[in-house]
Amino acid sequence: MKKFFKNKKRLLFICLIVMVSLTACSSPRGSDGKTKVNEIITSETFEVQKKNVNVTEIPEEMQAEYENLSDDDYITIEATSFGDAMNTGWFNGLIVWPIAQLINWIAGKTDAGFGIIGATCLIQLLVFAFTVKSQVSSQRMQMLQPELQKIQNKYAGKTDDRSRMMQAQEMQALYKKNNISPFGSILVMFIQLPILMGMYYATMRASSIVVGSFGGIDLSMTPLAGLQNGQISYIIIFVLMVVFNFLSYKIPQWLQKHEKKKQHIKEKKYAQPKQSGGMMGNMNMMMYMSTAMIAILAFSWPLAMSFYWLVSSVFRVVQNLAVHKFFISKKTA
Repeated sequence: MKKFFKNKKRLLFICLIVMVSLTACSSPRGSDGKTKVNEIITSETFEVQKKNVNVTEIPEEMQAEYENLSDDDYITIEATSFGDAMNTGWFNGLIVWPIAQLINWIAGKTDAGFGIIGATCLIQLLVFAFTVKSQVSSQRMQMLQPELQKIQNKYAGKTDDRSRMMQAQEMQALYKKNNISPFGSILVMFIQLPILMGMYYATMRASSIVVGSFGGIDLSMTPLAGLQNGQISYIIIFVLMVVFNFLSYKIPQWLQKHEKKKQHIKEKKYAQPKQSGGMMGNMNMMMYMSTAMIAILAFSWPLAMSFYWLVSSVFRVVQNLAVHKFFISKKTA
């Protein structure tokens, strides 16, 4: 069982499969990029023009209700109750509905953009409160990569049971000495994945996003549509999202180097992690692949999701700096 949980790639794959099954591979948006009218989550009754929603890729019995309306006619959407959300699945009821209603509530006092900013910061703070120990362990784990690599090199090529047992014991002793839980990042992954998926659906289904904007920017459009229309603001948000997403992964490594430099730690060649392989190599590969994948997907996301990812990435950058300053640096001082 421990070997299974140590394989993060396998665990991540299973988490993704679980999340896809939870969401039933359904999309709240139609092929025209507009939110399906029956998927909108609202805290109170409101009206939306037919041209701003999708009414063709919904159940047939509902299509007849809207087929005689012109594009400029308004459709009345009733408030979405918790019971309504639960009837479509517990994932929608327990995760998507609360996030969408939080966005709506904050947006009702400001605008759609601040709704996303406020909801993102509150959710990230809540997640951080529950996973702070795990995230500290994750950063300390990165600080220990050279020592872990040294142990791995020591037993490289030795496949007998005794060598494997001694390697495991030395690694466990290193974890214990530095107060690290090797499974800390797994807890963060399990908590963040459902929230990430929930936020993805909430930004497409929240009524404040469907009809709202941020500083005049329509958050329901995609960066690709913004580029085609020559709207530079969409590209600025997209580029900032990619940059800060990359920084959120890279900063812990930079902080690690800074900490070693500050402590005048000089590593011998055999103790340095190999960039082409090993733990550090895998981390870098996942970082680049993740950033590239997000950049590709974000072109067809509604800008609201890109905006959420930007805010979330900025939060993670600040969080990494705070964890390093108040937990890592003090520990090593």
